[in-house]
Amino acid sequence: MVPVATFSRSLPLLFRFCKYCSQHWHHRPAPRYLCNGLARFSSSESTPSSGTHRVTQRTCSHEEVKPARTVQSANEIRQTFIEYFRDQHGHTVVPSASVIPQQDRTLLFTNAGMNQFKDIFQGTNHPHAEGANHQRVVNSQKCIRAGGKHNDLDDVGRDVHHHTFFEMLGNWSFGDYFKREACCMAWDLLTRVYGIPKDQLYVTYFKGDLLLNLQADTECRDIWIELGVPPERVLPSGMADNFWEMGGIGPCGPCSEIHYDRHGNRDASKLVNDPCSDVLEVWNLVFMEYNRQTDGSLKLLPQQHVDAGMGLERLVAILQGVESNYETDLFLPLLKAIENGSGSRPYSGLTGALDSDYIDTAYRVVADHARMLTVAIADGGQPDYFKRGYVLKRVVRRAVRYATEKLHAPPGLLASLVPVVIDSLGSMYPELRQDPQHIMDIISAEEHQFLKTLKKGQKFLSKSLSKLPAGSKLSGDVAWKMYDGYGFPLDLTTLVAEEHGIQIDMEGYEGARLKAYEVTSQGGMKNLGQLPRIRLDAIDLSILQRKKVKFTNDSPKYDYSYTDSGKYVFPPLPARVLALKTDKGFASVVSSGEECGIVLDCTNFYAEQGGQEWDEGHLNSVKNEEVVFQVENVQLYAGYVLHVGTAVETVKPGDNLMLFLNKVRRQKIMRNHTATHILNFALREVLGDLEQRGSLVAQDRLRFDFTAKAALDHSQLQQVTQIVNDIITKKHPVYRGLVPLATIKTTEGVRAVFEEAYTDPVTVVSVAVPIPEVLEGAAAKHYPVELCGGNHVCNTGHIKKLLVTAQRQVSAGVRRLTAITGNDALSADYVANTLQQRVTELDSQLKSLLCSDTIAEITNVKQSLDLLATTLDTTWIEARRKETINQQIHAMREKVKQTEKMAERSKVKQIVGSLYSDYQESSSDANVPPYLVRNVTNEINSKLLLEIAKELAKMLPDTPLMLISGCKDDVAAICMVPKTKGRLSANAWMGPVMSVLQGKGGGSMTFARSQGKGRQKVRECLSVAEEYARFAICTE
Repeated sequence: MVPVATFSRSLPLLFRFCKYCSQHWHHRPAPRYLCNGLARFSSSESTPSSGTHRVTQRTCSHEEVKPARTVQSANEIRQTFIEYFRDQHGHTVVPSASVIPQQDRTLLFTNAGMNQFKDIFQGTNHPHAEGANHQRVVNSQKCIRAGGKHNDLDDVGRDVHHHTFFEMLGNWSFGDYFKREACCMAWDLLTRVYGIPKDQLYVTYFKGDLLLNLQADTECRDIWIELGVPPERVLPSGMADNFWEMGGIGPCGPCSEIHYDRHGNRDASKLVNDPCSDVLEVWNLVFMEYNRQTDGSLKLLPQQHVDAGMGLERLVAILQGVESNYETDLFLPLLKAIENGSGSRPYSGLTGALDSDYIDTAYRVVADHARMLTVAIADGGQPDYFKRGYVLKRVVRRAVRYATEKLHAPPGLLASLVPVVIDSLGSMYPELRQDPQHIMDIISAEEHQFLKTLKKGQKFLSKSLSKLPAGSKLSGDVAWKMYDGYGFPLDLTTLVAEEHGIQIDMEGYEGARLKAYEVTSQGGMKNLGQLPRIRLDAIDLSILQRKKVKFTNDSPKYDYSYTDSGKYVFPPLPARVLALKTDKGFASVVSSGEECGIVLDCTNFYAEQGGQEWDEGHLNSVKNEEVVFQVENVQLYAGYVLHVGTAVETVKPGDNLMLFLNKVRRQKIMRNHTATHILNFALREVLGDLEQRGSLVAQDRLRFDFTAKAALDHSQLQQVTQIVNDIITKKHPVYRGLVPLATIKTTEGVRAVFEEAYTDPVTVVSVAVPIPEVLEGAAAKHYPVELCGGNHVCNTGHIKKLLVTAQRQVSAGVRRLTAITGNDALSADYVANTLQQRVTELDSQLKSLLCSDTIAEITNVKQSLDLLATTLDTTWIEARRKETINQQIHAMREKVKQTEKMAERSKVKQIVGSLYSDYQESSSDANVPPYLVRNVTNEINSKLLLEIAKELAKMLPDTPLMLISGCKDDVAAICMVPKTKGRLSANAWMGPVMSVLQGKGGGSMTFARSQGKGRQKVRECLSVAEEYARFAICTE
């Protein structure tokens, strides 16, 4: 029997050592028996001396009891949470969303479980979207907090709690249960199911805010007390801790937190919300009942929601009886793999000053970052230099630096941890198992790139730091160079500097950054500026719903046909105005010239979504058929289609209008949309399996982003284009139909972007294969079949032709093709032929000048090539032909350079010969001075003037010479003096000339040069040069 004094209180679901032994519970043998008496530390023994774990106890018979139940693994704890809400409380289990939020342009990463339900909370979800009818939901969400508002990156490793990647266990109610049920479920799960002692738990509630006129949440307080929580453990707290907001505007509300005291047997109420204490926040129950307005005011939401979240890592640490998240089974395999891979000493859990060699810090950094990178890359993230990609690049480099410098690990350690992460998380998140090698390859490539510059950067930084005393600041210019020149993220430079007791001059760093370049990439938020100024927010939507304004019927957007006469027909649609929205709110009338948004009972306009741009057009009065409103943008908000534009005449609710599309714009968009589907199919045929990463369907082009490890070569690009145009030429019919979402997701070969919010039933677009045949077999594997709610042509022949105009890398592992179709593609062929003809003409012209010494003619060809290159860059033609023409232009430019050099050499030879002959002829005259001063005409620049002077000096070794030339408005002067002419200094001789030119120059006894402005000064320069030389030489 194990003595009772060895152990602290035992939880029903697990056995754990006392607080002072629990840190290393996994290294010790589990006991077979527990005393059935209740063991406690006495108050005087709250901090026993090392090796002394005395306890006081009540009466104890030391009877043999059943062995303690096995400690639950993290996977079991996670599954217990999900099964509790699913089986006992009717929650729907939904999978984790990707950590790369494709549909939320305001986020770098998914940083909370509620992100994928934001539209539901805001009331902006489409009424027929998948999940729109959810009332109770439970899941475990992958989350990343690195960059943006929630950024834990710099804290990871320094303590034992922070992580860049974590799992959020969550349960949600969308207009179903509220405070009482949420509190009851949470308390029951923690205390009964997980077995956490009730007297080690504290709860908080919102105490109100007088400035915002918010009352205390006494309802929540009373619920906790009714559940049996002692009133002294139900604590009030303010806005900072107990009022949750999504952002500056949007849904928000009071929250209630459940805290766990690791020690127990004490009054820890004053330690709640103290970040340095052992009282930890376990669960946060958010009661969303308000909406924050743009002016800061709060209004009640039309429905009340619950968003309850609990961090898995912290819960596992509590239930496994350890002090640190890093000592749970979520991290122990990683720490062991790092130890084996690096050869470092075992992890010991030290922090702060105790971790003087930073080895334990490095263990935590590498383990955490391996998890984050594995999950992010599996979900489509790629390291690069912009926004989200730059965060991933920073994470890789931070991990690599700690691994190499602190753990002395060989290259490849970080990538080798990917399989360990997948073993830990893959059963819950099967997407991690799809392509582990791809994840490892990206990490390895990024590590290799970083290691190449790491040594150079370290040397430069060490040299810079060695010049500074401790306590000083490192120049912002140096910090910026570490980033811009050596690829060091700022946090790495800061970390190294801190190790030397030096801070970064952040103001100087920011100044250097802004001076170096103006940031043009806005990452995921780059398209927000294109959104219309007039929108519908959650309050607007609640007003429409409260007034029982029906959702817009937008099914007529599919009402069009192709006639036997070869034209598309888009019939006008009668509609009634239901609401008018201006930037000041809903209006009863808008006048001519006012911008507003119109909600109609039905529409044939397509609202921007799924990559397809909006329709444009006009709305006419039914009475007099005159245009009353120009539609410039169309957006969809939770079932309401908002037509944004400018009123031409007065418009008011109740008006009956006739809707007319811009037919030309719609047809171009339709062609490009169907072509995008075919291009997606063709890429898969040539490259194999790939993932779509984004698309744009505009009237003038289409753009398609997809995963690929390398650029398409000429052969692959030609194959893709050939497949697309073959399908176009065969004039296949295009089918569209509605299918239950669950059915189509299991149909083989159907392509979809499953991060998209599809409606249910979902629209399926199929090329060549009728929808019933798609559902019956594998026909979708052989033709383009996709889930898509966009507009498409009726027949592939209407696309006419597709040309890929550009290919580029978007980020590591992601390529982008841009293409044009229809008449634009046909016109591009004509333009390409014209450009090619011009290239041929210039090539012939250049060949005729190869033996010519006429620089002016060569310059004309050069200017024509520059103009042609500029035209080519701004013209859409086939990418393959553009590259060919670019290569030809480059080759001709090289020929021009050679020809220019030949012409210049010929010109120099000619001028030197002329000057020499002229001087020789005049040298027999006794009145000719023994020096040479000449004006070199023929538009000679300073470079050629120097060549002429050098050659002439060789031919007249004993003659001082001064050559002056005007080229455009520039004037250049060069003089050379033999060493034998002791009294004449070249530098002194140039002095009077410099005074005239008022330019810059100088030299030595034997050589000097000067430059200035003003071609009219050449004559004066010659005069002062003659005068000085005559005086200096003739008076010797």
